[in-house]
Amino acid sequence: MNSEICSRIRTLIDISESGIKIEIKECENFINDLQKFTTKNDMTSTRRFLDYLGAPDENMKIIHVAGTNGKGSVCCYLSNMLIKGGYTVGMFTSPHLVSICERFAVDNKPISDGLFVEIFVELLKRLSEYDEEDYCPTYFEFLFFMAMLLYDVYPVDYLILETGLGGRLDATNSIRKPLVSVITKIDFDHMQYLGNTLPLIASEKAGIIKENVPVIFDDNDESVSEVIRKKAEELNADCIPVEKDYIKDVSIINSEGNNYHIDFLYESRYDKYVALSINTLAEYQLENVAIAITVMCVMKENNYIDFFENAIRSGLKNAKWFGRMDEILPAFYADGAHNISGIEAFLKSVGNVNCTGRRFLLFGVVSDKQYSEMVYKILESGLFSNICLTVLDTKRTVSEADLKAAFEENRQKLGDRCNEYRLSVYTNVRDAVTGIITERKSGDVIFAAGSLYLVGQIKEMLV
Repeated sequence: MNSEICSRIRTLIDISESGIKIEIKECENFINDLQKFTTKNDMTSTRRFLDYLGAPDENMKIIHVAGTNGKGSVCCYLSNMLIKGGYTVGMFTSPHLVSICERFAVDNKPISDGLFVEIFVELLKRLSEYDEEDYCPTYFEFLFFMAMLLYDVYPVDYLILETGLGGRLDATNSIRKPLVSVITKIDFDHMQYLGNTLPLIASEKAGIIKENVPVIFDDNDESVSEVIRKKAEELNADCIPVEKDYIKDVSIINSEGNNYHIDFLYESRYDKYVALSINTLAEYQLENVAIAITVMCVMKENNYIDFFENAIRSGLKNAKWFGRMDEILPAFYADGAHNISGIEAFLKSVGNVNCTGRRFLLFGVVSDKQYSEMVYKILESGLFSNICLTVLDTKRTVSEADLKAAFEENRQKLGDRCNEYRLSVYTNVRDAVTGIITERKSGDVIFAAGSLYLVGQIKEMLV
């Protein structure tokens, strides 16, 4: 382990043992700095350290979730339904929008700063005592081990565990045997790590499939499904596809005060539920709902849960996952769409919003995404009369110049098919939000998309 990291670990432990309170910001600084000194560990090393912690995963009932789009939403729906069924539920997800504590939830509530610090210090102690001198976890591995300690010390009935990136080599994949594996919609993202074709990306995601563990997956792309089915067959895992036609009779309802919800029927090989509803106008969430309900059905079939239809209905109706067509202020919607299919789904939802005035778009994105293609989709839609570009508060942000260039290049590609729009550029999110709200008139609607960093920075300034 790097000598600087060792020294900082010892210092933080000494401070804690002296009775001086450690602030959560100190913990975050340490975890963030791990990125400077560490490289990803292989799965054998990750598992070895997990065993050193006492193999806590082996005493947990884990639902393991991978995929490109919809992982967080599926986790949210699962958590809500289980809670309504009378269970306590832990949830480890990423990234966080404002507070790092959001990554660790118990019954949908982030853990407190104090509990975060407690688990953080405990992990530092375990690391300092570990007998492999060269071992040091990366940023995400550290957070994953914190989750394993947290839900070991403070047990829950079920733990919903979301992968960070990919699946096969993800730290969360060091767990030995979840109850079920879940793979949401797969699309192009993180191609520099996962491959540049959907089958290659699917192969990485399918790496979470375990021997004799059922896998529930999105079955809307045959090339992806073929990879998942083959992997499941190799491991004798029951393979349960979730198809588009599981959701029927969809109605988007705009009740008084622009309170949107979606009514629908769910029907599969397992069961049929009528008059289900979710409180969102994001029609793309129905794909995630279908996956989550199917997971519940599989768990019921395997006698992992006592299953109640009311828990399904109530859990879905009360679920809210921040940053997914999230109305953060009246007529101001933020969506974390950050890849091409995410933007396509976002644009479809924008079209469902009642707007009697102008549509504003606030757009910010990070450089390792296919942002030029996202821009093309935005301009092709012709939905926005005012587009405001912003630089994000992260080293990964796309610059002002590159943002403007992407819009100009795609405007020229579209030619006469591109509607007129007014473009403005801001150097930070705070000025962008202030500028748009100041300019907005009655009947106008504001939308923000392009990155979860953007959603988080908007939320932080409004807290």
